[in-house]
Amino acid sequence: MKFQFKRSRAAAALAIVTVAGLALAGCSTSTSTTSSGLTTDPTQIKGSITFSTWWAYANQKLVDGFSKEYPNVKVKLDFTAIDTYPTKLQALASSGDLPDVFAAQNASLVDLQKAGQLYNLKDALATAPYDGKAKTWGGSFNASLLKGANATLDTSKGETWGVPFNAISVASIYNKDIFDKVGIKVPTTFAELLSNCTALKDAGYIPMSLTGAVWGTWWTSLAWDQTMNGEKVADFSVSDPNYIKGFQIVQKMAKAGCWTDSQVTTDIAAETSLFLQKKTAQFVSVPENFLASVVKGADFKLGTYVLPALDGKDPNRILGGGNANVLVVNKASKNLSAAVAFAKYLTSTKVETDLASSQFTIPSLDINLSSGNPLMAAYLEAAGHGFTDSSTYLPNFSTAGYTTYSTEIFPNLVLGKITPEQAAQQTEGLFQK
Repeated sequence: MKFQFKRSRAAAALAIVTVAGLALAGCSTSTSTTSSGLTTDPTQIKGSITFSTWWAYANQKLVDGFSKEYPNVKVKLDFTAIDTYPTKLQALASSGDLPDVFAAQNASLVDLQKAGQLYNLKDALATAPYDGKAKTWGGSFNASLLKGANATLDTSKGETWGVPFNAISVASIYNKDIFDKVGIKVPTTFAELLSNCTALKDAGYIPMSLTGAVWGTWWTSLAWDQTMNGEKVADFSVSDPNYIKGFQIVQKMAKAGCWTDSQVTTDIAAETSLFLQKKTAQFVSVPENFLASVVKGADFKLGTYVLPALDGKDPNRILGGGNANVLVVNKASKNLSAAVAFAKYLTSTKVETDLASSQFTIPSLDINLSSGNPLMAAYLEAAGHGFTDSSTYLPNFSTAGYTTYSTEIFPNLVLGKITPEQAAQQTEGLFQK
């Protein structure tokens, strides 16, 4: 089943078309060579590389597709669940044993780039893509997502350290039966979201997921993109009223009963289980692996909706975007040509088209597909609102700083142990210099 939805004001970059109507260019398996001597010619590349990721849809079948075009290259797939992936990546970086090609996110990217462990893809992006109509590999991406993938990194010399592999948007998957039973509707304003939380709590349900052990800090990030958008990072202060206002928005949600106290340490698996057990009314999530598992396991009616603006601004931009799913190459790889060729393949029109039509993914290329599942409508609409670029108004947390924030400050705010003002002050010194 294909679907379309009304384009939002900011959705020009993500216009929806049906998969059936897309005229795909055939795989060209580009054989371009970079100025640094790397080649993507299948006849010239051999050996082995390792690919590490938490993306369940980047499976062996996907790897086998590359092997058909590059029969002399063996790719070892190393999958690790998202809950433990960052820790594993940090350990591999410390031991100098990073995989040749791997997935990364914002906090990890900054440390890896500073340590000189990422390969600069600038020259490779100027060569032909794996397939498709774009003149260059770099030109095949949604420009804002490619920029977002490197937004928090040092690109002062024109470097490009990573490319986006699919985009990330956030929406709420909800139990329609529970909403009907309680007598509430999909919220279109922040006030309605708070009212729904209270009604669901009073009816004996956990109103929504927090996933405090992994995604809890999403809420302040979404709030800050409303309250701080337009400010300059150079002027940032923990005493900024708009920075504090982000904490106040989360406090309002906590006081409305949106979450239970135990959720500050709940992981993704537990939140998914609570939702499927009909104990939680809605699961705020990225689509990817998580929507797939919910669809497969739910024995009740499902719906999705775009989260309402948390501070009344329209549209509410979505966190993630380019720097949530970033594909990078290890600078120390002993087979850089194969690594770059594999990165091109993963971000090809063919791969992203296949994933968008069969999985719960949003392309990072300018191919703008719809999904085969109507539950993706809200995620695509959310993506159409644009993506946050917090680095323009907020300094990046250091790795240690983010750990302190996510495991101490944010939980204490949700639990009511500290005020929004105290939470803001306690982040002093936790940012990268």
